[in-house]
Amino acid sequence: MEKRDYNLAKELAEQHLIGPKTSQYGTYLSFGDIHIEFSQQGTTLSQVTDYQRQLNISKALATTSYVYKGTRFEREAFASFPDDLLVQCFTKEGLETLDFTIELSLTCDLASNGKYEQEKSDYKECKLDITDSHILMKGRVKDNDLRFASYLAWETDGDIRVWSDRVQISGASYANLFLAAKTDFAQNPASNYRKKLDLEQQVIDLVDTAKEKGYTQLKSRHIEDYQALFQRVQLDLEADVDASTTDDLLKNYKPQEGQALEELFFQYGRYLLISSSRDCPDALPANLQGVWNAVDNPPWNSDYHLNVNLQMNYWPAYVTNLLETVFPVINYVDDLRVYGRLAAVKYAGIVSQKGEENGWLVHTQATPFGWTAPGWDYYWGWSPAANAWMMQTVYEAYSFYRDQDYLREKIYPMLRETVRFWNAFLHKDQQAQRWVSSPSYSPEHGPISIGNTYDQSLIWQLFHDFIQAAQELGLDEDLLTDVKEKSDLLNPLQITQSGRIREWYEEEEQYFQNEKVEAQHRHASHLVGLYPGNLFSYKGQEYIEAARASLNDRGNGGTGWSKANKINLWARLGDGNRAYKLLAEQLKISTLPNLWCSHPPFQIDGNFGATSGMAEMLLQSHAAYLVPLAALPDAWSTGSVSGLMARGHFEVSMSWEDKKLLQLTILSRSGGDLRVFYPDIEKSVIKMNQEKIKAKCMGKDCISVATAEGDLVQFYF
Repeated sequence: MEKRDYNLAKELAEQHLIGPKTSQYGTYLSFGDIHIEFSQQGTTLSQVTDYQRQLNISKALATTSYVYKGTRFEREAFASFPDDLLVQCFTKEGLETLDFTIELSLTCDLASNGKYEQEKSDYKECKLDITDSHILMKGRVKDNDLRFASYLAWETDGDIRVWSDRVQISGASYANLFLAAKTDFAQNPASNYRKKLDLEQQVIDLVDTAKEKGYTQLKSRHIEDYQALFQRVQLDLEADVDASTTDDLLKNYKPQEGQALEELFFQYGRYLLISSSRDCPDALPANLQGVWNAVDNPPWNSDYHLNVNLQMNYWPAYVTNLLETVFPVINYVDDLRVYGRLAAVKYAGIVSQKGEENGWLVHTQATPFGWTAPGWDYYWGWSPAANAWMMQTVYEAYSFYRDQDYLREKIYPMLRETVRFWNAFLHKDQQAQRWVSSPSYSPEHGPISIGNTYDQSLIWQLFHDFIQAAQELGLDEDLLTDVKEKSDLLNPLQITQSGRIREWYEEEEQYFQNEKVEAQHRHASHLVGLYPGNLFSYKGQEYIEAARASLNDRGNGGTGWSKANKINLWARLGDGNRAYKLLAEQLKISTLPNLWCSHPPFQIDGNFGATSGMAEMLLQSHAAYLVPLAALPDAWSTGSVSGLMARGHFEVSMSWEDKKLLQLTILSRSGGDLRVFYPDIEKSVIKMNQEKIKAKCMGKDCISVATAEGDLVQFYF
């Protein structure tokens, strides 16, 4: 690469910088299906009236109701985090009774027509124990012997009849179903990701305990637990009350008038994150489909993609006040380091002897079982800076919440080892006189190159965060010295003659090979330092304008997640109207009737990216100060928001009218210097704990207030 012999470099990379293509990579399997049939009430919707399905995202309750022969039937379901099981309640009002069958089975592959391809699963096998009180499923995944068990039990006043493969309940006025499901997976590489336990007894105990509590208590505990997170943030965009169904709301959506859908879409992203990523033993982060995979052959294996997708899943977590959802991904990255050290040996020659942590490596895709090798094609599979980007997600936990003990004990060891890897792996490009990642590849776009903007920007961010952490903790002086020297010579950003940010350092050189370059590629990897990073905050205005030109060059199209990415990028540039235009495009073109983001197909990162993008339009804190209404679009000229979180552990609430702040309230959760940037803020009336104070003026439109933990600072305009 240093000799600019791209043909030879490409040949070598295609041969050696790839991982094995093997069925052992695996796929995210659906556990199984509960099939409940009400055939006595007809087989089509035309045979019932007033049919409704509803998801209440303020309580995380799903309901279905309809009327048949004058009797109203209702089903209510929820997945309880505190009690660790699925619960469903069947009730009726009228003379007709509840009559249905229950079947528990393994999920199989779906064909393109939406029907099962076959009756048996290629991947799983199980045995069923069916009685008049329960159905117990015990089985294993065939290739890796992952064990699983589920236990479905019920309460009812109806008659029960047992068939060979199902249970029939008839003549009932109510029925409650309880399902617990477990595997022997352990988020622990040292135990080969397994734990020894009696799965059968565990699922039985969970259901028995739940039945003792009863449906009412289970529901109350579920709602209380869920709302403790969900209700932290409220968004009001002055939307008119709209009783339309969600699919009609989406179908009739018009930008500038669609605040009801936009509010719902914002909170839906938070609902999805709470529901797919919670802190508990052996928890895994949300994957490409969150947790909502109904088949055994999902797109992209429903795995973890680490070149934007997994990171985007957690973009809304911090700013929308959902710290608890982040711990699964932090723990996952921590565990990835174990097998990541094997990848570092094989692909970078960096060795960690027993007890050493000299560096780890991971690439584009990963699994729950420590897969860290590159993909089986260099042109999407090689992505060594994925470790640096994942560490940005991890370090933000400290940036936002300022828990120094957690920084020292959990985050810093991960940060230090990742820095050690890059301190050893960086190569001095004598021709350019900079430290580079080489070879590098800009996801999933263009040719092999040396020190591209994507890699260099992520390494810069990693070094920047490490410098802050090491200085604050007073640790690793020698490593800190090396990192500072190399950080100054990363030179991640270059501007082309046409005024754009270069994606490849060599793209204007004579020998640059522009194969695989697309004018409006879905990725905008060269702008990772703009968002979610803060590299551009340390650069001049010409770099901001070059980023703007690059985004214009990429256009407004792309996949669903790509639009969500651009919402955040335009918001970071302060262009709320352009960010809003991308949000509208995502809603109109890239959103399914149930509000899932469509790549196509369904891919959940676009939902999370849209929520974070909307938050970024309202509040930014990536620089040295907090910026309220940082990219407010004209469509949101009046509104209010409460409970957003800014870096420094400041909880922010505000109201505005005609795009101007009326009141800004900031709760200092950890104390520290509060800096706020807003037009004429130095002229506002400022109160701390209800007493008027004078803030320190840091220059036009910027003030500073010293706070202690628990101080409430209010600004009146």
